[in-house]
Amino acid sequence: MNEPPFRRVGIYGLGLIGGSIALAVKRRWPRVMVVAIDRPHVIETALRMRIADEVSAEPRAASSCELLVLAAPVLQNVTALGALSPHLVQPILVTDAGSTKRAIVDAAATLPEHIQFVGGHPLAGAATSGLEAARPDLFDDRPWVLTPSERATEAAVDALSQLVVGLRAIPHRMTAADHDRLVAYISHLPQLAVSALMHVVGGHAREEGLALAGRGLRDTTRLASSPAGTWRDIVATNRDNVSAALDDLITALQRLKATAGPCDHELDEVFLSAARWKGVLEHS
Repeated sequence: MNEPPFRRVGIYGLGLIGGSIALAVKRRWPRVMVVAIDRPHVIETALRMRIADEVSAEPRAASSCELLVLAAPVLQNVTALGALSPHLVQPILVTDAGSTKRAIVDAAATLPEHIQFVGGHPLAGAATSGLEAARPDLFDDRPWVLTPSERATEAAVDALSQLVVGLRAIPHRMTAADHDRLVAYISHLPQLAVSALMHVVGGHAREEGLALAGRGLRDTTRLASSPAGTWRDIVATNRDNVSAALDDLITALQRLKATAGPCDHELDEVFLSAARWKGVLEHS
């Protein structure tokens, strides 16, 4: 078994992602000490699940860690970075697991020099959120994007990449701006579109109509159960890119709306393009 890149890993925020990181670390390196930081009632659940070696509701618990992972919602991570940094007096690498990167990378620019920051985003999830849904295999064979700050050293990026590989994920490196533009299309737009779709369909079909729906609607709207709170932060910190993605979708829907009849090729073009890109997606 390879030596772990970090021997004490702190995790701030024990939801699905934070809890799964803790479990994945212990699966790969059982002797690594995992320190969990969260609210008291979450800590109680963590103790019951034996998800960490040490638990605390106090920010100072992160002071002895070599790596600190911020795994709360995006804006909470930004706030936590400022609240935790006075307690981080030893050299430490800090990363996060948020779905947008520009806000947290900008916030990290003011950190003292002994705190290295490399943004992170594991592209993994589950239908159910919360700590009790955490599992050690959540990141297996999934992409994990790294967005280093300008001051981050190559040694820091390499160490975090080793951790990601050890958790059986696949590291990808890009700028925070490129990340936010990309995920607006591959993650944020699908969520917003599906939520809007289920809102419209449910509002018109009601209970009686939905009882007649087939697997197509169920499969298409799998994301519609996602909590609004998480997505509020994501949209707030990526509004420009999300707005552009929504405009592109609206344009495509307007093309479909304008189809004049059986000889109109607009519908064919959209469906053929969709089928081609779906094939690319399924084989990627």
